[in-house]
Amino acid sequence: MHLQPVFQGCEAVGGRVAEALFRDGLCLPSGTAMMAADIERVAAVVRGVGTRRHGDTEMG
Repeated sequence: MHLQPVFQGCEAVGGRVAEALFRDGLCLPSGTAMMAADIERVAAVVRGVGTRRHGDTEMG
């Protein structure tokens, strides 16, 4: 998170590991205000990415 523009100039701890997680990680929407339909939409997108990547019709 320390690489996000909002935190520019702040003290950071974590070095290369944190930088790799930021570069390679996946940020998903979350929060208590998400409704079931919101969660399902996010899940469907994630499932769709896996399906396209593996060429399968279903992840499993």
